[in-house]
Amino acid sequence: MILQACSPEPVYRLKAKVNDNQTSFYKGVEYIHLENDSVLVTISYYEHTSSMFALDVEVINNSEQIVRVAPDSFAYKSYSGFIPENPGQLLTFNQAKNPEQKILSLDLALSQQKANQQTDELLFYTLQGLTAANGVMAETEEEQEEAGEQLAQNAVNQQIDRARYHHRRAGLRGSKEFWKAEALRITDLWPGESIRGLVYFKTDPNAKLYQILIQLDKFHYDTWFRQKKYQPGQKHYQ
Repeated sequence: MILQACSPEPVYRLKAKVNDNQTSFYKGVEYIHLENDSVLVTISYYEHTSSMFALDVEVINNSEQIVRVAPDSFAYKSYSGFIPENPGQLLTFNQAKNPEQKILSLDLALSQQKANQQTDELLFYTLQGLTAANGVMAETEEEQEEAGEQLAQNAVNQQIDRARYHHRRAGLRGSKEFWKAEALRITDLWPGESIRGLVYFKTDPNAKLYQILIQLDKFHYDTWFRQKKYQPGQKHYQ
């Protein structure tokens, strides 16, 4: 059990599996360029987290109509094979994460955290009042000293809890701001407009291949990524 608890998690990466004439590189990042009737989509792999992976997506509307870009415009099919020509078994189908739902869940977590802290503060002051009362009513000097020490220890513990509260709250607020600013959110693109942002998906740890599906109104695109899994300490990926 100890060895399992200390074993490192695998590290994932995505690599485009498309024709070379569809891609370009800039500062080590490979970009896939897709076009359909003057609506251009550029995709690159951004990162894997512990449970999700992200694609950096840019949409440019050079058509003569309004094009809606939304998280539910993006989905994937994962496969057990290695190449698009022979993808193997279909494993899962998943749509992209909805930033609005993530922002809502973070707001709910912030609200619950604040309520928990308010309850904790009330209990702290109640406990301090009872401890102080016990000190006043103590019959011996030793009991009075114990009450004083307990008051001091309670105050220290509460300061630690407050610091943890502010640290966790800052983390939640930072996550909320990230999803608001960096994620691709529902947008209507007028002719000549563009938008860029991150699209997050749930990671399928068994996938060897992802087919990324994009539906922007009547414009359909798809592209492929090979998922490589690296295990720390091993020389070869899976």
